[in-house]
Amino acid sequence: MTPRRSPATAGLIASLALALFAVTGCAGDGSGAASTVQGIPDSWNGPVPDPLTGQPAAGWIDDDEFAVITMGSGSCPPVPSEPEVADAGAVHIEFGPSPNDICTADMSPTTHVFALPDELTDRPITVTITYRDYDEVYELPLP
Repeated sequence: MTPRRSPATAGLIASLALALFAVTGCAGDGSGAASTVQGIPDSWNGPVPDPLTGQPAAGWIDDDEFAVITMGSGSCPPVPSEPEVADAGAVHIEFGPSPNDICTADMSPTTHVFALPDELTDRPITVTITYRDYDEVYELPLP
């Protein structure tokens, strides 16, 4: 006989499985980011993105790291390429789709942290963001 689980227990198990999937889903996904953080870290120094527009935001984490916040499914954030330095004051990052199969239908911020390339010596820096599956191009200032 199969033991029965209460709806509360089944919901807890499903929530834990989804949380584990969300935490491990970004590992090994080919990301060009040094790290990926769900939400907005306390060290963020930049504009807060508007979830209604979905537009990304660029800002500083510290003197050696900058970040791009994307909006979308918390369990399926887009995957960034390695930053491509165009010149001393410009960098390009392309975001591809998440490799995760099951995605939550939420609009959550995900912070993608990048080491500042040595070639980026001018200020402000222009961070150009493109998405592999979309035509929009975002040019974001990084003061």
